[in-house]
Amino acid sequence: MPFFSSLIKAIFIISLAFPLYSETGFSRPMDFREEPDCSIYEKNFGLCTKERDQVCATNGKTYGNECYFCTDMIKSQRTFGFLRFGKC
Repeated sequence: MPFFSSLIKAIFIISLAFPLYSETGFSRPMDFREEPDCSIYEKNFGLCTKERDQVCATNGKTYGNECYFCTDMIKSQRTFGFLRFGKC
């Protein structure tokens, strides 16, 4: 009977710990995010939040977030594009 009791305890502890690790196994890495949709920034008048989520553009410049990237791209009449998220 002690073996059965310790087996039940082990299964219980594993079942409590599993959800802590299962969510990270199914999430997509940050590298596979979709390209920013700049159409939502066409009428923001250059007002952007200060959140930090860097965007690397094809002009070699790193922007603080996609709002700054899109605003600058729209002002330049789309002479450059999106390369990837992160620092250039």
